[in-house]
Amino acid sequence: MKANSVGIITRLDVKDPKNIISSFVKHLSFKVKIFVDPVTAAMTGIKDVTEVDEMYADLILIFGGDGTILRTLQLLPKPTPILGINMGEVGFLTVVDPESAFYMIDDIIENFEIVERSRLAVKLNEFELPSAMNEAVIITSRPAKISRFRIYIDDKLMEDIRADGVVIATPTGSTAYAMSAGGPIVDPRVNAFIIVPLAPYKLSARPWVVPASSEIRLELLREEKESMVVIDGQYTANITKNDVLTFTKCESPAIFVKFGDKFYDLVREKLT
Repeated sequence: MKANSVGIITRLDVKDPKNIISSFVKHLSFKVKIFVDPVTAAMTGIKDVTEVDEMYADLILIFGGDGTILRTLQLLPKPTPILGINMGEVGFLTVVDPESAFYMIDDIIENFEIVERSRLAVKLNEFELPSAMNEAVIITSRPAKISRFRIYIDDKLMEDIRADGVVIATPTGSTAYAMSAGGPIVDPRVNAFIIVPLAPYKLSARPWVVPASSEIRLELLREEKESMVVIDGQYTANITKNDVLTFTKCESPAIFVKFGDKFYDLVREKLT
């Protein structure tokens, strides 16, 4: 693929002591049509600003960490290839450092390959919530309060558990909250979703890996215990008894620039 237009998005608190972002903006402005978000504009002195939800570009460069990518995915007006440039801490989605990206950007905009990552479509009753790149977390509204959840897979009862909450994760999100809660690390190429109970009050309650073609349905059973669903740490909605959450594979995956097969390297380098 070739990019004739590039959107540039920067995390609000990113530190750029070498003015790398300004160098990218200046360099690309001579080669392609560029769109910059308000943060990038403020850092580089550009007056022509484009909000993320109006960026109809061929390629998006994101300077920051994984959280910046998760926020961007919920705002982009159409599925767009993303190249994450790591200026954060861990960086499983931001897989390239700024210096390397700068020296390769000409080749990238001329010809890049893409890789698709599955997302979770989330519905609260009949209302569609934002899709999840990493996970949807269902937790009690008050910390350290246990609740009761009933989970169905394709209308078959999987588990009736008392717990602090439940994580429903994609393979991409398996190295995030789900892993911290004791879930397995899953190669992003695996077509599956992960269900991980949070502090369950039952020794037999264990993480599950289910086909991505499944419909996962979760019901909250305790009337006096209000809970919430948190999507990728970005979006929150309250849920009460008789509410039903439904999770399926999202029809539109997230799209990333293919930058080598680094998953096992990242796990080894960042999680050990």
